Amino acid sequence: MANAFERLGCTVERYDYRSKRKKLLPWWLIAKQLAKINEQFAPDAVLIQCAEKMPASIPAIFNCTRIFWSTEPLIRRRDVDALLSTSGLFDWTYLHTYTCAEIAAKEFPHLIDRSSVLHNAGAMEVSQLPVQKTRFALFNRNVSNRRQQWLTPVNDLVDVIGGRFGEPYFDDLRQSHIAVNIHFAEESVDDFETGIFEAMCCGCAVVSESLNPKTVADMNMDEAIVQVRDANELRAALLRLRDNPDHVKLLQDNGRKAMENNHWDNRAEQAPKPRPRASKDRFHGPMVR
Repeated sequence: MANAFERLGCTVERYDYRSKRKKLLPWWLIAKQLAKINEQFAPDAVLIQCAEKMPASIPAIFNCTRIFWSTEPLIRRRDVDALLSTSGLFDWTYLHTYTCAEIAAKEFPHLIDRSSVLHNAGAMEVSQLPVQKTRFALFNRNVSNRRQQWLTPVNDLVDVIGGRFGEPYFDDLRQSHIAVNIHFAEESVDDFETGIFEAMCCGCAVVSESLNPKTVADMNMDEAIVQVRDANELRAALLRLRDNPDHVKLLQDNGRKAMENNHWDNRAEQAPKPRPRASKDRFHGPMVR
């Protein structure tokens, strides 16, 4: 997303608080560093992503437009409840899914007119022309118990590869005709996995466990994804595609077309205009899907 903002002509200051927390940096020292950035860089807006166990005092440091992007399903991860429950802390909050929006409306009603769903997207940096594909189908996400139950009946059709990151991860996708998507847990069945975007960027057709139809429609991906309800349907769909390479190519082409409007650059263009620093005027956020 930071790269996308820079391509729009913004000057971006990055601060990776998660890596600092992993090095046991205390919140008070992080606050001190951020206060210095706030003073010297003087941002027009701050976008806080994820915010694992972050205290409300951290966003409050900034006297500019404050935006929170909650990128995890609220039903499964509740470590941002303290932030979401603090009225007036954020000018706008982006939520991960429509289920998250329903939870927020019930538990954090002050967010109703200051929040919207922001879908994930794909990175232009990994989008490349298709290469020679040598693998039929691939699953390259973390294998939870639930995912293992789905994958066992198709182990003769799908290569399961884990523990590869960066370019090796994307190379695996580029060499595969099909990428399989299975939700991590029952609490995540409303999630549109980032792996779907990454697969389409790398020229894969996608076969996925059923997705939220509203989300799929938002991104115009109805013709780009084969959806299945269980492991038996997954096996049947893969067998049909194995015998119909023309359909596989059609899905790949449809995926590339869908990605034309679903890169992070498209999401960055939807971002709200910041208010003047230290202004107390009410912020009017966008109705971003």
